[in-house]
Amino acid sequence: MAIEEAILEFYNDFILAMPPNLKMIPPVFFIAITLTIYSIFIWYFYRFLARRDVLKLNLKKYNVYKHDALIKFFAVLFYIAEFLIVGPIVIFFWFTILSLSFIILAKDLEIGTVMLICAALISAIRITSYFNEGLAKELAKMVPFTMIAVVITTPDFWDLSTMIGRISQIPDFFTNSLYYLLFIFMLELVLRIFFLPMQIAVSIKDEKE
Repeated sequence: MAIEEAILEFYNDFILAMPPNLKMIPPVFFIAITLTIYSIFIWYFYRFLARRDVLKLNLKKYNVYKHDALIKFFAVLFYIAEFLIVGPIVIFFWFTILSLSFIILAKDLEIGTVMLICAALISAIRITSYFNEGLAKELAKMVPFTMIAVVITTPDFWDLSTMIGRISQIPDFFTNSLYYLLFIFMLELVLRIFFLPMQIAVSIKDEKE
């Protein structure tokens, strides 16, 4: 808490020391940097998370065995590693970044509510990505950009003391984050189970051709 108070005190002293006609520069700069960082994050967020296959590792290229049984065994092993282990961990990383940004920006929402909203949004994006990746992209960018449009017009939103107070609550997020990691693993597992028969059918068709 002492660090947060020191930062706030330094900022206020800095503003007071500036000429009256220049006092608007630090807030404008702060707002511009915040919006820039958030926009860059959303740009990567929606382009990445809206893909059905969030990773393009192509681990099967390392399956160089000639024995059919070994080929099938390692094909299954690489599939599990790429889509059911590494993929959900990467998705959870994006969930974490999105949740932390919402925690800082949405000052009127409790952390538990923020996590539920972000988990629901991530789930909807992942489900729609299996139906139509274009739709998933629109969803992945529409909600976060709508959110920032709402919060920046909230009275006193850009009050630095309020934002620092929100940042101090971030450790509470990691207390319950494990449950959301497990949820993401289960969601990806279910989606892959439903998608796998279609993928196998396409693979068999390609082999015949």
